[in-house]
Amino acid sequence: MIFDSADYYFIDFQTDLPKEAAGTRIGMYLAWLTLRGLGGEGVNGYLDDLRARRMSCADFLFDACDGKFGTQDVNGEGLAFTEHYYTAQFNDDFDAVFAGEFSRTGHDLDDSCSVRGNWHNYDRLALVLNRRLQGWRALRDQVAWPVLPALDGVYSAVLRALQPFMQAKGFVHDPVNEPEMTDAPSPERVGHLYCSDFPGGKHWLLVVVRSTPQNTLTLALTVASRLDAVAERIRDHGLPEYFNDTPESPLPYTALLRLPHWLRGDPELLVESDGDGNTALVLRGPQGLAKTVLQLAQRCETVLAPLLDQLATVQGLDAVRCTRPLSESILYTDPYNRLALSTAEAAGNPRILELCDELEALGSDPQAPGSRMFYPNLMAHIHLVRERNTRA
Repeated sequence: MIFDSADYYFIDFQTDLPKEAAGTRIGMYLAWLTLRGLGGEGVNGYLDDLRARRMSCADFLFDACDGKFGTQDVNGEGLAFTEHYYTAQFNDDFDAVFAGEFSRTGHDLDDSCSVRGNWHNYDRLALVLNRRLQGWRALRDQVAWPVLPALDGVYSAVLRALQPFMQAKGFVHDPVNEPEMTDAPSPERVGHLYCSDFPGGKHWLLVVVRSTPQNTLTLALTVASRLDAVAERIRDHGLPEYFNDTPESPLPYTALLRLPHWLRGDPELLVESDGDGNTALVLRGPQGLAKTVLQLAQRCETVLAPLLDQLATVQGLDAVRCTRPLSESILYTDPYNRLALSTAEAAGNPRILELCDELEALGSDPQAPGSRMFYPNLMAHIHLVRERNTRA
Protein backbone atom coordinates (compact mmCIF):
# COMPACT_ATOMS: atom_id res chain seq x y z
CA MET A 1 0.00 0.00 0.00
CA ILE A 2 1.27 3.49 -0.88
CA PHE A 3 0.53 6.17 1.71
CA ASP A 4 1.86 9.07 -0.35
CA SER A 5 3.98 9.77 -3.41
CA ALA A 6 5.97 12.76 -4.62
CA ASP A 7 4.20 12.32 -7.96
CA TYR A 8 0.92 13.43 -6.38
CA TYR A 9 2.28 16.91 -5.71
CA PHE A 10 3.36 17.89 -9.22
CA ILE A 11 1.17 15.76 -11.47
CA ASP A 12 -1.77 18.11 -12.01
CA PHE A 13 -0.19 21.46 -12.92
CA GLN A 14 2.92 23.21 -14.14
CA THR A 15 5.52 24.35 -11.64
CA ASP A 16 8.94 25.91 -11.66
CA LEU A 17 9.97 24.06 -8.51
CA PRO A 18 12.54 21.27 -8.83
CA LYS A 19 11.41 17.66 -8.56
CA GLU A 20 13.04 17.33 -5.12
CA ALA A 21 10.60 19.89 -3.69
CA ALA A 22 7.75 17.41 -4.20
CA GLY A 23 9.44 15.06 -1.74
CA THR A 24 10.00 17.54 1.09
CA ARG A 25 6.94 16.96 3.26
CA ILE A 26 6.83 13.18 2.73
CA GLY A 27 10.60 12.94 3.19
CA MET A 28 10.48 14.85 6.48
CA TYR A 29 7.85 12.48 7.85
CA LEU A 30 9.69 9.35 6.68
CA ALA A 31 13.02 10.64 8.02
CA TRP A 32 11.36 11.35 11.36
CA LEU A 33 9.84 7.85 11.49
CA THR A 34 13.20 6.29 10.65
CA LEU A 35 15.10 8.33 13.25
CA ARG A 36 12.44 7.40 15.83
CA GLY A 37 13.12 3.71 15.22
CA LEU A 38 9.83 3.22 13.35
CA GLY A 39 11.24 2.64 9.86
CA GLY A 40 11.29 -0.58 7.86
CA GLU A 41 14.36 -2.64 7.02
CA GLY A 42 14.73 -1.04 3.60
CA VAL A 43 15.13 2.49 4.95
CA ASN A 44 17.14 1.73 8.09
CA GLY A 45 20.28 1.41 5.99
CA TYR A 46 20.19 5.21 5.68
CA LEU A 47 20.22 5.84 9.44
CA ASP A 48 23.86 6.89 9.63
CA ASP A 49 23.40 9.43 6.83
CA LEU A 50 20.24 10.78 8.45
CA ARG A 51 21.80 11.07 11.90
CA ALA A 52 24.83 12.88 10.44
CA ARG A 53 22.50 14.95 8.22
CA ARG A 54 24.57 14.13 5.16
CA MET A 55 21.49 14.07 2.94
CA SER A 56 18.23 16.00 2.75
CA CYS A 57 14.91 14.42 3.68
CA ALA A 58 13.74 14.68 0.07
CA ASP A 59 16.90 12.96 -1.20
CA PHE A 60 16.28 10.22 1.37
CA LEU A 61 12.75 9.70 0.06
CA PHE A 62 13.88 9.45 -3.56
CA ASP A 63 16.99 7.36 -2.87
CA ALA A 64 15.40 4.92 -0.45
CA CYS A 65 11.84 4.72 -1.79
CA ASP A 66 11.89 6.13 -5.34
CA GLY A 67 9.67 8.98 -4.12
CA LYS A 68 6.91 6.70 -2.82
CA PHE A 69 6.14 6.15 0.85
CA GLY A 70 4.39 2.86 1.60
CA THR A 71 3.83 0.11 4.12
CA GLN A 72 7.20 -1.51 3.33
CA ASP A 73 8.97 1.60 4.67
CA VAL A 74 7.74 1.23 8.27
CA ASN A 75 7.88 -1.41 10.99
CA GLY A 76 4.84 -2.64 12.91
CA GLU A 77 4.55 0.31 15.28
CA GLY A 78 5.36 2.76 12.50
CA LEU A 79 2.59 1.27 10.38
CA ALA A 80 0.02 1.48 13.18
CA PHE A 81 0.91 5.10 13.95
CA THR A 82 0.94 6.10 10.27
CA GLU A 83 -2.45 4.51 9.64
CA HIS A 84 -3.83 6.44 12.62
CA TYR A 85 -2.16 9.78 11.91
CA TYR A 86 -0.78 10.36 8.43
CA THR A 87 -3.90 10.75 6.29
CA ALA A 88 -6.04 12.21 9.06
CA GLN A 89 -3.72 14.85 10.47
CA PHE A 90 -0.19 15.08 9.05
CA ASN A 91 -0.92 17.56 6.26
CA ASP A 92 -2.80 19.84 8.66
CA ASP A 93 0.14 19.77 11.08
CA PHE A 94 2.63 20.46 8.29
CA ASP A 95 0.55 23.38 7.05
CA ALA A 96 0.18 24.78 10.58
CA VAL A 97 3.96 24.78 11.08
CA PHE A 98 4.89 26.25 7.69
CA ALA A 99 1.82 28.00 6.23
CA GLY A 100 3.29 31.43 6.92
CA GLU A 101 6.19 30.57 4.62
CA PHE A 102 4.25 29.15 1.65
CA SER A 103 4.54 30.88 -1.69
CA ARG A 104 1.28 32.38 -2.98
CA THR A 105 0.89 31.11 -6.53
CA GLY A 106 -2.74 30.06 -6.36
CA HIS A 107 -1.79 26.36 -6.40
CA ASP A 108 -2.06 24.99 -2.87
CA LEU A 109 0.19 21.99 -3.46
CA ASP A 110 2.79 24.08 -5.26
CA ASP A 111 2.73 26.59 -2.42
CA SER A 112 3.31 23.91 0.22
CA CYS A 113 6.14 22.41 -1.83
CA SER A 114 7.92 25.76 -1.71
CA VAL A 115 8.89 25.13 1.93
CA ARG A 116 12.64 24.62 2.18
CA GLY A 117 13.54 21.00 2.82
CA ASN A 118 16.41 21.72 5.20
CA TRP A 119 17.13 20.17 8.57
CA HIS A 120 16.27 23.40 10.36
CA ASN A 121 12.68 23.02 9.12
CA TYR A 122 12.74 19.31 9.91
CA ASP A 123 13.56 20.13 13.55
CA ARG A 124 10.54 22.43 13.74
CA LEU A 125 8.18 19.79 12.37
CA ALA A 126 9.68 17.00 14.51
CA LEU A 127 8.56 18.75 17.70
CA VAL A 128 4.93 18.42 16.60
CA LEU A 129 5.37 14.83 15.40
CA ASN A 130 6.95 13.88 18.73
CA ARG A 131 3.89 15.17 20.55
CA ARG A 132 1.54 13.29 18.23
CA LEU A 133 3.45 10.04 18.76
CA GLN A 134 3.38 10.40 22.54
CA GLY A 135 -0.35 11.11 22.50
CA TRP A 136 -1.05 8.13 20.22
CA ARG A 137 1.00 5.78 22.39
CA ALA A 138 -0.90 6.93 25.48
CA LEU A 139 -4.21 6.35 23.69
CA ARG A 140 -3.10 2.93 22.40
CA ASP A 141 -1.88 1.79 25.82
CA GLN A 142 -4.88 3.32 27.62
CA VAL A 143 -2.56 5.14 29.94
CA ALA A 144 -4.08 7.06 32.83
CA TRP A 145 -1.17 9.13 34.01
CA PRO A 146 -0.77 9.00 37.79
CA VAL A 147 -0.28 12.23 39.62
CA LEU A 148 3.33 13.40 39.75
CA PRO A 149 5.03 14.53 42.96
CA ALA A 150 5.03 18.20 43.86
CA LEU A 151 7.00 20.55 41.61
CA ASP A 152 9.82 21.07 44.12
CA GLY A 153 10.17 17.31 44.56
CA VAL A 154 10.42 16.74 40.82
CA TYR A 155 13.04 19.49 40.50
CA SER A 156 15.06 17.90 43.30
CA ALA A 157 14.88 14.52 41.54
CA VAL A 158 16.11 16.11 38.30
CA LEU A 159 18.96 17.83 40.10
CA ARG A 160 20.04 14.59 41.85
CA ALA A 161 20.16 12.78 38.52
CA LEU A 162 22.19 15.55 36.88
CA GLN A 163 24.54 15.98 39.85
CA PRO A 164 27.36 13.69 38.60
CA PHE A 165 27.48 15.56 35.29
CA MET A 166 27.27 18.96 36.96
CA GLN A 167 30.01 18.13 39.47
CA ALA A 168 32.28 16.75 36.75
CA LYS A 169 31.90 19.97 34.73
CA GLY A 170 32.14 22.26 37.76
CA PHE A 171 28.62 23.74 37.68
CA VAL A 172 27.55 25.65 40.79
CA HIS A 173 24.48 27.75 41.52
CA ASP A 174 24.76 31.28 40.07
CA PRO A 175 22.30 33.47 42.02
CA VAL A 176 23.92 36.69 40.76
CA ASN A 177 23.06 36.16 37.07
CA GLU A 178 19.94 34.09 37.70
CA PRO A 179 17.44 37.01 37.77
CA GLU A 180 18.64 38.22 34.36
CA MET A 181 18.67 34.81 32.68
CA THR A 182 15.44 33.23 33.88
CA ASP A 183 11.91 34.05 34.98
CA ALA A 184 11.10 34.26 38.65
CA PRO A 185 9.87 31.08 40.37
CA SER A 186 6.10 30.67 40.60
CA PRO A 187 3.63 27.97 41.72
CA GLU A 188 3.83 26.55 38.17
CA ARG A 189 7.61 26.86 37.71
CA VAL A 190 10.90 26.03 39.42
CA GLY A 191 14.14 26.99 37.71
CA HIS A 192 17.73 27.78 38.64
CA LEU A 193 20.90 28.86 36.86
CA TYR A 194 24.27 27.16 37.28
CA CYS A 195 27.66 28.37 36.11
CA SER A 196 30.97 26.68 35.28
CA ASP A 197 34.29 28.43 34.64
CA PHE A 198 36.77 27.21 32.07
CA PRO A 199 40.05 28.85 30.94
CA GLY A 200 38.95 31.86 28.93
CA GLY A 201 35.22 31.71 29.48
CA LYS A 202 32.08 30.39 31.19
CA HIS A 203 29.28 27.91 30.62
CA TRP A 204 25.79 28.39 32.07
CA LEU A 205 23.19 25.70 32.58
CA LEU A 206 19.54 26.66 33.12
CA VAL A 207 17.27 23.89 34.43
CA VAL A 208 13.52 24.59 34.52
CA VAL A 209 10.57 22.38 35.50
CA ARG A 210 7.02 23.59 34.78
CA SER A 211 3.58 22.17 35.49
CA THR A 212 0.93 22.06 32.77
CA PRO A 213 -2.88 22.04 32.82
CA GLN A 214 -2.74 18.48 31.38
CA ASN A 215 -1.38 16.98 34.63
CA THR A 216 2.12 16.74 33.24
CA LEU A 217 5.40 18.46 33.93
CA THR A 218 7.92 19.74 31.41
CA LEU A 219 11.68 19.75 31.82
CA ALA A 220 13.76 22.26 29.86
CA LEU A 221 17.53 22.49 29.90
CA THR A 222 19.33 25.39 28.20
CA VAL A 223 23.08 25.82 27.79
CA ALA A 224 24.81 29.15 27.16
CA SER A 225 28.54 29.64 26.67
CA ARG A 226 30.86 32.60 26.48
CA LEU A 227 34.27 32.04 24.97
CA ASP A 228 35.99 35.35 25.68
CA ALA A 229 38.33 35.32 22.66
CA VAL A 230 35.38 35.13 20.29
CA ALA A 231 33.04 37.31 22.38
CA GLU A 232 35.60 40.13 22.47
CA ARG A 233 36.03 39.97 18.70
CA ILE A 234 32.28 40.25 18.26
CA ARG A 235 32.02 43.24 20.58
CA ASP A 236 35.21 45.18 19.90
CA HIS A 237 36.60 44.41 16.45
CA GLY A 238 34.85 46.88 14.17
CA LEU A 239 31.83 44.77 13.30
CA PRO A 240 28.61 46.44 12.11
CA GLU A 241 26.39 47.71 14.89
CA TYR A 242 24.00 44.79 15.04
CA PHE A 243 22.94 45.57 18.58
CA ASN A 244 24.62 48.92 19.25
CA ASP A 245 27.51 47.31 21.10
CA THR A 246 30.09 49.50 22.82
CA PRO A 247 33.41 48.56 24.42
CA GLU A 248 31.59 48.81 27.75
CA SER A 249 28.83 46.37 26.72
CA PRO A 250 28.77 42.95 28.42
CA LEU A 251 30.41 40.23 26.41
CA PRO A 252 27.81 38.28 24.39
CA TYR A 253 27.19 34.56 24.50
CA THR A 254 29.09 32.66 21.84
CA ALA A 255 26.79 29.63 21.92
CA LEU A 256 23.21 29.00 22.98
CA LEU A 257 21.75 25.49 22.92
CA ARG A 258 18.31 24.23 23.88
CA LEU A 259 17.36 20.59 24.22
CA PRO A 260 16.35 19.90 20.60
CA HIS A 261 19.64 21.33 19.33
CA TRP A 262 21.98 18.89 21.02
CA LEU A 263 19.58 15.94 21.46
CA ARG A 264 18.86 15.87 17.70
CA GLY A 265 16.84 12.85 16.73
CA ASP A 266 17.45 10.96 19.98
CA PRO A 267 15.47 7.71 19.61
CA GLU A 268 14.37 7.66 23.27
CA LEU A 269 14.07 11.27 24.43
CA LEU A 270 11.25 13.00 22.55
CA VAL A 271 11.44 16.76 22.84
CA GLU A 272 8.01 18.32 22.35
CA SER A 273 6.64 21.81 21.76
CA ASP A 274 4.03 23.21 24.12
CA GLY A 275 1.22 25.59 23.27
CA ASP A 276 3.50 28.61 23.76
CA GLY A 277 6.13 27.32 21.35
CA ASN A 278 8.57 26.33 24.11
CA THR A 279 10.48 23.07 23.71
CA ALA A 280 10.92 20.61 26.56
CA LEU A 281 10.79 17.00 27.68
CA VAL A 282 7.33 16.09 28.93
CA LEU A 283 7.20 14.09 32.17
CA ARG A 284 4.11 11.89 32.48
CA GLY A 285 3.69 10.04 35.74
CA PRO A 286 6.34 8.92 38.25
CA GLN A 287 7.65 6.12 36.01
CA GLY A 288 7.93 8.48 33.05
CA LEU A 289 9.73 10.97 35.27
CA ALA A 290 12.28 8.44 36.50
CA LYS A 291 12.97 7.02 33.04
CA THR A 292 13.23 10.39 31.28
CA VAL A 293 15.45 11.97 33.91
CA LEU A 294 17.80 8.97 33.91
CA GLN A 295 18.08 9.07 30.12
CA LEU A 296 18.70 12.82 30.15
CA ALA A 297 21.43 12.42 32.77
CA GLN A 298 23.11 9.80 30.58
CA ARG A 299 22.96 12.07 27.53
CA CYS A 300 24.43 14.93 29.53
CA GLU A 301 27.46 12.79 30.29
CA THR A 302 27.86 11.21 26.84
CA VAL A 303 26.72 14.01 24.53
CA LEU A 304 26.63 17.36 26.32
CA ALA A 305 29.88 17.04 28.29
CA PRO A 306 32.12 16.55 25.21
CA LEU A 307 30.15 19.26 23.39
CA LEU A 308 30.89 21.72 26.21
CA ASP A 309 34.58 20.87 25.86
CA GLN A 310 34.37 21.81 22.18
CA LEU A 311 32.57 25.08 22.90
CA ALA A 312 35.37 26.03 25.32
CA THR A 313 38.07 26.34 22.63
CA VAL A 314 38.20 28.54 19.55
CA GLN A 315 38.94 25.65 17.23
CA GLY A 316 36.26 23.49 18.80
CA LEU A 317 33.64 26.23 18.59
CA ASP A 318 34.58 26.79 14.95
CA ALA A 319 34.19 23.07 14.20
CA VAL A 320 30.70 23.02 15.77
CA ARG A 321 29.49 26.27 14.22
CA CYS A 322 31.14 26.46 10.79
CA THR A 323 29.96 23.18 9.35
CA ARG A 324 29.53 22.50 5.66
CA PRO A 325 26.82 23.64 5.06
CA LEU A 326 26.51 26.27 7.78
CA SER A 327 22.75 25.80 8.04
CA GLU A 328 23.16 22.28 9.44
CA SER A 329 25.20 23.32 12.47
CA ILE A 330 23.48 22.77 15.82
CA LEU A 331 24.34 26.43 16.52
CA TYR A 332 22.77 27.79 13.33
CA THR A 333 19.82 30.11 13.88
CA ASP A 334 19.77 32.42 10.85
CA PRO A 335 22.22 33.89 8.33
CA TYR A 336 22.11 37.33 9.96
CA ASN A 337 23.75 36.07 13.15
CA ARG A 338 27.15 37.72 13.57
CA LEU A 339 28.72 34.73 15.31
CA ALA A 340 29.64 32.51 12.35
CA LEU A 341 32.16 34.80 10.65
CA SER A 342 33.48 36.09 13.98
CA THR A 343 34.17 32.53 15.12
CA ALA A 344 35.75 31.60 11.81
CA GLU A 345 38.05 34.62 11.87
CA ALA A 346 39.09 33.99 15.47
CA ALA A 347 39.90 30.38 14.57
CA GLY A 348 41.75 31.26 11.37
CA ASN A 349 39.34 29.10 9.38
CA PRO A 350 40.81 28.65 5.87
CA ARG A 351 37.29 28.56 4.41
CA ILE A 352 36.55 32.12 5.53
CA LEU A 353 35.87 33.53 2.04
CA GLU A 354 33.77 30.49 1.17
CA LEU A 355 31.77 31.10 4.36
CA CYS A 356 31.21 34.71 3.27
CA ASP A 357 29.76 33.49 -0.03
CA GLU A 358 27.57 30.94 1.73
CA LEU A 359 26.17 33.45 4.20
CA GLU A 360 25.48 35.94 1.43
CA ALA A 361 23.50 33.30 -0.46
CA LEU A 362 21.60 32.27 2.69
CA GLY A 363 20.81 35.86 3.60
CA SER A 364 19.52 36.60 0.08
CA ASP A 365 16.85 33.90 0.44
CA PRO A 366 13.52 35.64 1.18
CA GLN A 367 12.48 32.59 3.24
CA ALA A 368 15.60 32.59 5.39
CA PRO A 369 14.88 32.31 9.14
CA GLY A 370 15.54 35.41 11.19
CA SER A 371 14.78 39.08 10.66
CA ARG A 372 15.61 40.57 7.27
CA MET A 373 16.04 43.93 8.97
CA PHE A 374 19.57 42.69 9.74
CA TYR A 375 20.39 41.96 6.09
CA PRO A 376 22.31 45.26 5.63
CA ASN A 377 24.35 44.42 8.73
CA LEU A 378 25.12 40.97 7.35
CA MET A 379 26.34 42.40 4.05
CA ALA A 380 28.44 45.06 5.80
CA HIS A 381 29.98 42.36 8.00
CA ILE A 382 30.71 40.15 4.98
CA HIS A 383 32.32 43.11 3.20
CA LEU A 384 34.63 43.79 6.16
CA VAL A 385 35.63 40.15 6.51
CA ARG A 386 36.29 39.78 2.78
CA GLU A 387 38.35 42.92 2.80
CA ARG A 388 40.44 41.86 5.78
CA ASN A 389 41.04 38.37 4.48
CA THR A 390 41.68 39.37 0.88
CA ARG A 391 44.38 41.81 2.03
CA ALA A 392 45.89 39.11 4.21
